[in-house]
Amino acid sequence: MILLLYALISISIYLPSTICVPLNSCTTGKLTAIYDYIVIGSGPGGATIATRLALNDYKVLLIEAGPDYDDIITETPVFWPEVQLEPQITAQFNPYLYSKEDNRTIQYPRGIALGGCTLINAMIIMTPNPSEWDDIANATNDTNWSYENIKSKYQPLVENCEYCANNDIDANKNGWLNISRSTTGFVESPLLTKNPVLTELLKAVSSEVPYNPDVDKNNTYDSYYFTPKSVSQDTGHRSDTYRRIKDVQAIKPTKLDVWTNTFVTKIIIDNGTKEACGVEYVIGAFLYKASPLEPLNPVKNDFVKLSIFAKREIIVSGGQWMSPQLLQLSGIGNKTLLEKFNISVIQDLPGVGQNQHDRNEMPYIVKLKVNPNFPGPIDPACILGGILNSSCLINSTINAPDDFLSSNAILFSILRSAAPIKANFPDSALYFAPLRFTGFRKNWVIKAAPYTIGPYITVIINYARVKNNLGTVEIKSANPFDTPLIQLRHFEGPDGQTEVNQIIDHIRFLRKIFIQSNFSQYVEFEELPGSNVTSDEDLSDYIHREVWGHHACCTNKMGDTENDPLAVVNSKGQVKGVKNLRVADISIWREMPGYFPFLPISIACEKIANDIIQLART
Repeated sequence: MILLLYALISISIYLPSTICVPLNSCTTGKLTAIYDYIVIGSGPGGATIATRLALNDYKVLLIEAGPDYDDIITETPVFWPEVQLEPQITAQFNPYLYSKEDNRTIQYPRGIALGGCTLINAMIIMTPNPSEWDDIANATNDTNWSYENIKSKYQPLVENCEYCANNDIDANKNGWLNISRSTTGFVESPLLTKNPVLTELLKAVSSEVPYNPDVDKNNTYDSYYFTPKSVSQDTGHRSDTYRRIKDVQAIKPTKLDVWTNTFVTKIIIDNGTKEACGVEYVIGAFLYKASPLEPLNPVKNDFVKLSIFAKREIIVSGGQWMSPQLLQLSGIGNKTLLEKFNISVIQDLPGVGQNQHDRNEMPYIVKLKVNPNFPGPIDPACILGGILNSSCLINSTINAPDDFLSSNAILFSILRSAAPIKANFPDSALYFAPLRFTGFRKNWVIKAAPYTIGPYITVIINYARVKNNLGTVEIKSANPFDTPLIQLRHFEGPDGQTEVNQIIDHIRFLRKIFIQSNFSQYVEFEELPGSNVTSDEDLSDYIHREVWGHHACCTNKMGDTENDPLAVVNSKGQVKGVKNLRVADISIWREMPGYFPFLPISIACEKIANDIIQLART
């Protein structure tokens, strides 16, 4: 009843800009629309598009299903595990790791709040490999996707490269996303440069791969590096799309409206002209079944569906799962699937919800003989305790950029190819953390909390060049609040065994560093996979059992919509066969972007924002 009352009160607030018209006609809605554009979702895609349009003086409505949520916990980088325990802003999906028939699920945290996943991520920031941009340009015949054009036109709009040297004239220093690097943080603090354990570890690493002084300027070779992160050097706080939205609202208060706790249930499309012109929505918090707080809601049929229209375009930026789900619910997708749930087919696009890629991620964990105290004197409960005590909060209000509280707890990382599949393109990122972390599985923070920070080192093998595109996302009903059927299908297809073999090679590489070097004097035992797991067969079993991922993508594939039957959008994000409708988020990638997706998505959506603006000016 409380949420229902809230919905009814909110309706009165929104009535001036809300209009009800027959849903098979866009004419009346467009004539009375006060917005040029409606953007659905406020993560890296939606926030980038909405803010760029507003800065160019277009009237934009940004709709977010979650709340406007900001506090010291979301701002302080090292608290990111705690943020993922906050049920108000973190949805917990449970996709099938392989297939529904296999019946093994994995926990998959996604941000549903203003700022999207940038509010809860671990803040690792890396540019894609140059060839990834060129591959998109070649596949779509759009030269604006080329590496040279991306680097000169769109990347500078995003990067405020605070970690770059002051005399680096090529650095991007005027963008909206603050990027710093751990060399200015706790890794090179006096405590750590004098730490014999870390010194010996870096010696072991440097005997295998060279040091990379600036991985975001050259990530084309095997190397180790101090990891760039989306943290401001000025404040030591997280930099994300939440701050970007707030900054642009302050600059253009009449151009960017933001509705939070507003759930879009359907895109309004004229049946005759196939023109998208508005959205249906309901007002309320925690409506989606992926929200841990959803069970507290009343029956959602009690909510009043409202409509809002745009003069120009609708841009969908709900992410890898909610974007294809919204298209399917709106009559865009595989005809057979839509007819199964009595959804009127607007555009038969079999590629919607197909082509899903996911990372193959894997923990390698050693227990040390002593606690090297990498982070210094800090209470482990501040990071993994599940309950924040007052001393943590006090310390976090005064944290400096070189404080452990301003880090994401990553010591350093390695780019490496096991057996190079593509020249000048390392297939994996291996990142080292002084934690015992086995991956995003159910209750992972609670399970990690008993292990203090320091005595364990976890290396996450992030196998990034996944070719397997057999994963799927399909609606399970016509109810917009249901989560879709998500099947990740790890290691399926012709490249599955190659991927397993590559990860086995990475494990053996890590054993050279930890077990077969001078650093072994500090190692008590290898916990995972375990020193007794040595054969290819046993390592393969370990990999199949422990694999996880958290960067699923590519479920609304971009491509040549004339010749590629699975292409959903063209090079400008425009949905095939539907006017005035675009998708702009991680779902449009053809293959997994880079090693970590925040920066690639933001750069890509600056490019698409420019496409939108250019069309509006013609």
